[in-house]
Amino acid sequence: MQTASETSEAGKIALPPPYTLHRTDQADVLHHAAQLAPTEGAGTLVVHQSPGRLAFAVVLEPEQPLAQAQMAFLLGMVAVADALAAHCPPERAVRLNWPDELRFDKARLGGGRFQVAPGGGPEDVPDWMVFAVELIADRDQLEEPGRFPDSTSLAEEVFDPAEDIISTFASYMMLYFDRWAHDGIEAVTNRYLMRIDPPLLRGVRRVEGDRLVEMTPSGGGTRSAPLLEALGSTGWRDETGPKL
Repeated sequence: MQTASETSEAGKIALPPPYTLHRTDQADVLHHAAQLAPTEGAGTLVVHQSPGRLAFAVVLEPEQPLAQAQMAFLLGMVAVADALAAHCPPERAVRLNWPDELRFDKARLGGGRFQVAPGGGPEDVPDWMVFAVELIADRDQLEEPGRFPDSTSLAEEVFDPAEDIISTFASYMMLYFDRWAHDGIEAVTNRYLMRIDPPLLRGVRRVEGDRLVEMTPSGGGTRSAPLLEALGSTGWRDETGPKL
């Protein structure tokens, strides 16, 4: 049984100083964070928790043109994947499906979304950007969850509390922005590539500009659509959120 002090700490999210927490009843945290972005600025972290869903979004204010700044989406995906991996049973893997789907033990757990301030082009510095995450918190609304093996949830997989996941995500965001600044974007994209299935030798799969490139033994290869065009192409969500 929880003590009074433990109960008072329940639901608290420990965040580093750059972040400002905004809780919302709006399930679409991407939209809500984009509304706040012009006035609240960088570090605004919007969180929504409701039956079946955990969602959070962070406002970014890049210093680079969009052509480079958009790579913050991949950074966000690495940060949330690493945060999930730190708070789940260790024998199962958190994986990424290019560019925006999160999978756990080969089942869909959620994904990432992205929005850029309107009015600019690839060579312009955006006023703001928003990276958002939507996760399946539970599937209690399903009478027979076993009939839907392509998805899973934080509750079913016994993840640590949502507050811990969000706190760790925030810390990883800061870590990877620091690595980007000091070691180049490859320090981020290499971490992203490590979480794509199936694993391939280094160099066989790589990020070139804003595209994923995979080489074949014959010397050919495939190139994805540009990153911002490819978002949503995996079909991990519908208009209500992550697909169950």
